[in-house]
Parts: sequence; structure tokens; C-alpha cells
Amino acid sequence: MSCLSAHNLLLQKDALWALTWAGDRLVSGGADGIVRLHDPADLALPLNELPALPLAVGSLTSTRDGKWALAASLDGTAALVNVGRGRLSSKVETGREGVAPGESELAAYAAAIHPTAACWAWTGRGSKLAIRSIDTAALEAADAETQDEDGEQATQAGPSNALSGSGSVVDTVKGKFGMAVEFSPDGTQVAVGLETGHVVVADVETKSVVATYSAHAMTVRSLAWSPDSQWLYTGADDARIVLHDVRAGSTSGAKGEGAVAIMQGHNGWVLSMAASPDGRLLGSGGADSTVKLWDVGQRSCVSTNNLDAEVWGFAWQAEYEGSLAPGKQFAVAGDDKKVSLFRAAGAV
Repeated sequence: MSCLSAHNLLLQKDALWALTWAGDRLVSGGADGIVRLHDPADLALPLNELPALPLAVGSLTSTRDGKWALAASLDGTAALVNVGRGRLSSKVETGREGVAPGESELAAYAAAIHPTAACWAWTGRGSKLAIRSIDTAALEAADAETQDEDGEQATQAGPSNALSGSGSVVDTVKGKFGMAVEFSPDGTQVAVGLETGHVVVADVETKSVVATYSAHAMTVRSLAWSPDSQWLYTGADDARIVLHDVRAGSTSGAKGEGAVAIMQGHNGWVLSMAASPDGRLLGSGGADSTVKLWDVGQRSCVSTNNLDAEVWGFAWQAEYEGSLAPGKQFAVAGDDKKVSLFRAAGAV
């Protein structure tokens, strides 16, 4: 793949620590706490810069339809963004309220939204994973608009309490800090990566642990699922990417159990990963300032691009009207303070 011409790239005010492709928009999260919405066709200036969260945005995910994006700040604040309207729809300080009645608070370090916005999940200090429903009625109220006499938009409802729905806690019984969380594309499972190197998979409906993996020797910072939800990729500080077959599962958590393949090539922490929409490629970004593409079938690296700084965000282009074919374009972001687009040679 070749990088698009540099005039499409513009330095932001601070490092970009998270990135997601939501419909026809790119959404980035900065170390300055600002969530920015970008037009992939013109990255000269952000379309929107939302009010800053208290601390850096450490995680950012979006729904399947690209309508919603969920950002988590390092202070435990989670914010739900209406991507199409470019505004904040809901915000909650997870460190100030219990996950559920009778449960203590769990400040979010990393969070993810369900593919259909049915719920969201987060993890942080301790060995626990929190899952909370999203109040869709509150979302609809927050989206309500009043019109003036000419039919133009006049006012909008303020941020709702949609993220403060009923919740449950899943105890992973592993580690002391959750570093990453990611829902499977089919929405039935959610994975959490821990500082011990463990990876735990929970059933979203039953809130029970269904698999525990221990193929890494160091902190797991990034997670990615295959489009069919059958494979789970885990990236860690040991510079390795491990492929797990979640259909086989692993209940004992014995070292290496459930690991189908190990892909090595990074020379530092694996900070970000994403599987291409067609499932053929896995993209990764690392603390070694490289962006790599891996052939999933061959379990080998097929492309390496050297950048100027650590790569914290990796996102494949979503499918939308006028978009390139699946797997032909992706974006990365990181400590170089910019969003960079990569496109396959000959893609139009």
C-alpha cells in the first residue's frame, strides 16, 4: 500500500491516541482530551472538535452503522458521540457512580460500544469488566431537535444519561488492571486484555466468562476480532500478535492454550490492531513507529511502513456509498499528531 499525498495530512494540537472509522467519517481521540471528526476525503481541517474530556482519550470505538462513537478519557469519563450530527449525546463519570445497585464504582481506563449500541463495556483498575445497557429512549430524547418557524434547526437537547443504564460486573479473576476491551462484531462476546498478559472473553448475554487465554508474557494493550467473530487477535508489550480461535475456547487459561498462531515482527509494544472488512488482512501499529499488514491465511507480514512516531490508532475504511472496496484503504494516528491515510496501489 502507498501513503496518500502529504497535503491531506495536518498536524493536530497534540498526539492522537485513538482512532475509529465510523461510516463515512474518521473519529480521532487526542491526548488533549478532544474528540475530532474528520472527512477522509479532506483531512485539511477537522469537521468538528467536541468539548475536551478531562484527560487524554485512551480508547475509541464505533457502532456497526457508524452512527455512534464511544470515547473514554483516562480519568474514567466516558462520552457517547453522535457522529452524524457531530455532537456529544451522553457522558458519565464512571469513577463516581456504582456500576449497578450494590456494586462499587469502576473507573474506566478503556471502553467499547456494542456493534448495535445495545450496551457498552469498560474495564480499569482491578480484575473486573463492567457491562451496562444503553438507554435508547434517552438517546432519542437527546437527539430531539426543535425547529423555528422556517423549519430550520433551532435547539438541541443537552447530553443525556443514556450511558447510566442498568449494569453488571464480570470478575475475570485475572490481573489487577484491564487495559483494553473490544466487542465481537456479532455482539455476542466481549474481550478484555489485562496487564498480566491474560485475555478474558465473556458472554454478553449471560455475563459469564467463556474463555481465558494466557499466550502473552506481558501487558495486552490491543484487541481485534475477525469480521465473522471467530478469531480474536491480541497484541501485547512482548511485541507479539497472537491469533486465538474462540470457537475452541479455553477454560483453564494454561499458557499457550487456545493460541492458533503467533505473528512476530514488531520491535516494541503492539499498540493498535484492526482486521480488514474482508478478513484477509490484519493491520497493526506499534511503539516501534511501524505500521504492518499481515496476511491472516499465511500468518505472515506482507507490508511494513515506517512512520515518525508511535502508532496508537489503526482503522480500516468502513463500507459506505462511494467508498473503496473492502480492505483497500485504512487510516492510522499516533504521536506524530496527525491522521494518515494508506491506500492499496491502483485502488480507485
